[in-house]
Amino acid sequence: MYLAIDIGGTYTKYGYYQSNGICLQKNMIPTVKTNKETFYHALKTLITKEVEGIAVSMPGLIDSQRGYIHAITLLPYFNETDFCQEFSSLTHLPVTLQNDAKCATLGEMWKGSLKNVDNGFMIVLGSGIGGTYILHEKIVESKHYKIGELGSFLIPTSNGYSNFGKEYNAVKLIHDLSDILKCPDDGQIVFQQLTSSHQAMQYFEHYCLQIATMIYNLDYLLDLDIVTIGGGISQQPFLIQTIQKQFHDLRKQYKEDDHEPVIKACQFQNEANLLGALYHFHTKKGG
Repeated sequence: MYLAIDIGGTYTKYGYYQSNGICLQKNMIPTVKTNKETFYHALKTLITKEVEGIAVSMPGLIDSQRGYIHAITLLPYFNETDFCQEFSSLTHLPVTLQNDAKCATLGEMWKGSLKNVDNGFMIVLGSGIGGTYILHEKIVESKHYKIGELGSFLIPTSNGYSNFGKEYNAVKLIHDLSDILKCPDDGQIVFQQLTSSHQAMQYFEHYCLQIATMIYNLDYLLDLDIVTIGGGISQQPFLIQTIQKQFHDLRKQYKEDDHEPVIKACQFQNEANLLGALYHFHTKKGG
């Protein structure tokens, strides 16, 4: 049995998996943001005697071959950390580490919406925005681990510039919509009430337009067959439908050719990161 862990901005999701990807049990705990020692302790409590290996998914610039974290905005105390070596020495188990957007992509390539896709891109909307490029059915890697990181793209704002992931991540969207709707900061509640407010709908449609514009530009850069939207928010059909509509409207107005990529939700939503972490573990360690 293997323990797959996905570190998020608010919660750390985990699951116990058989080697074939069948999940035996999954749950979540709050993400530890205080220090490295407390973080490691929280993860160690998830290990049972049946666990043979640990597969970790985490945002940031990560050398997945070495299991080394170069930079992570979410947990800055892990910057320049040999994560796999440290955690393996504490647990006496094999440990692998991969970027969370790449894990989501690997999970979808293994069993979901990106299986047998020749040329595609996955956008993960969470506490930030991650991206992964697929070419010839393989994730495209780069020397400095930055390829696909569209959340770091600079975009103009009223105050100068900001990062695309900071301005248009899913957590901020839900928080801002809950303020407009005067409802709890909960995605399910927000989407239930969304269409009742003209102001909320305007804000939501603007958000979807920004995602659609990014997809439009990515398509002309990479000539994509498919773009898959991941993250917990991807389970909201209205989000996918609105992004699709905004994209088609852009195409009608500005298109220069007849090809356009398919835009769809990922199949495994939040679980894609866990599945991809497990798949990465098998490619690195076997089993």
